[in-house]
Amino acid sequence: MANSDGDTGTSELLRGIAVLRRQLSSSSPTTPGASPSFASSPLLSPTTRQQYTDPPVILDIGARGIRAGIAGMERPVCEIPIGPDLRGRIKTHVLWDLDTRNTSIEHVHDILQAILRDIYYKHLLLDGKSRKVVILENPMMTLQLKKAIAFVLFNYFQSISVTYMLSPIGSMLAAGARTALVVDIGWHETTITPIFDYKPILSATRSTLRAGKRLHDLVSRTLKASTDVIPSFDEVEEFIARAMYCTPIDLSTSARTSQQAFAITLSGNTYYIPSAETRHKPLVQLFLQRAEDNVDDIDDFPIPDLIVSCLSGLGIDTRASMLSRILFVGGCSNIPGLTLRILEEVRNCLVRDSAGGDSIDLQKNFRPWTIGDRSRIKAITSLGAWSGASLYISREREHLLNGAGAGAGSGAIRRLRPEAASGISHTASSSFRILGEVERDKFLLDKTYADNIFDWTISTKYR
Repeated sequence: MANSDGDTGTSELLRGIAVLRRQLSSSSPTTPGASPSFASSPLLSPTTRQQYTDPPVILDIGARGIRAGIAGMERPVCEIPIGPDLRGRIKTHVLWDLDTRNTSIEHVHDILQAILRDIYYKHLLLDGKSRKVVILENPMMTLQLKKAIAFVLFNYFQSISVTYMLSPIGSMLAAGARTALVVDIGWHETTITPIFDYKPILSATRSTLRAGKRLHDLVSRTLKASTDVIPSFDEVEEFIARAMYCTPIDLSTSARTSQQAFAITLSGNTYYIPSAETRHKPLVQLFLQRAEDNVDDIDDFPIPDLIVSCLSGLGIDTRASMLSRILFVGGCSNIPGLTLRILEEVRNCLVRDSAGGDSIDLQKNFRPWTIGDRSRIKAITSLGAWSGASLYISREREHLLNGAGAGAGSGAIRRLRPEAASGISHTASSSFRILGEVERDKFLLDKTYADNIFDWTISTKYR
């Protein structure tokens, strides 16, 4: 009797397995090509379903901080500033120095490892082995730093792959445009990148050392001269964020207002500033005025001159479409009044240049500027490079996973900003490539692959 019951249970188990197999076979595609292909995108090329259905992690790594989140979100989950911590893992406020001779790669590895560990395990609550990573990079980011970022992600977090995307393109996508002149006022450099029909014109890119670091040093010296007290790094940054502003050109500040003293509390310490010019004069000196002693140094030209120089080096049709799409990004662009003053200075530069003046002598124009060009200069706003990359990647994944691209992702994009959604939707049918993927196995095994894949100016067989 016991044997009969055992045989009955075994036969029922076998019948259940057979039914389950028939159900699985009937639900699977019966014709080749019925399921979407995931090999056409660098973000959707792993071998397991969990790896290509999970959205990648997006990291916006800057000199002063890191923004992180998951593709498809409207905003980054966290923004971690770089600075000394209580555990002594980080002892500096900057991830890297502009002069690579003063930058220790081991030190960069330690900082990235400490911050990314907090990002993955405290904020994102993810295991690095199960996700791909997208890095937003500045066009002027050094190859040495790109390798350091990939080294940390591949060796310490076992990431599947690292995909590089230019941050100016992400900022433009978040503005709902396909053509723009992106002015990134960062920490080490101010970079001006023209983008036409989603394609960056790297040959026309301009940069200057007049950026956040020089502003920080100038304000620090000004506060020291005014108060006879050496302010700390955090106090200077707080003063720039809270007290500084830029005035328009036609605003005449009276002597009484300029000499008016004020008091401000920075990190618990009260500073008495004898003149209100400290709040706006350093901005004009650094970003808008040309230096007398190094007028021939292209790295030290003010921002308005570089914008006109960049536009002058473009073709007529390309230049005309960018005049009304100037996009300011970066930390210093948030200073009140700075972007409006830069636009005013650019208009004045165009008038002087069209009149035959010598204000812009960096590159010969294809044609003279006109008054109509001056009136068309306008700025556009953006949600930021991280949000643009998140929307683009979610749109690409949705298009490849669902075929037609219909689903919750497109609705989320429309709720966020209709013009941004329409701009990103154009990328699905575009033939350009704005992403460059680095695979973990090739990076660790092939030295030539690791040396060449990070350089946008080198055409290699790996791309």
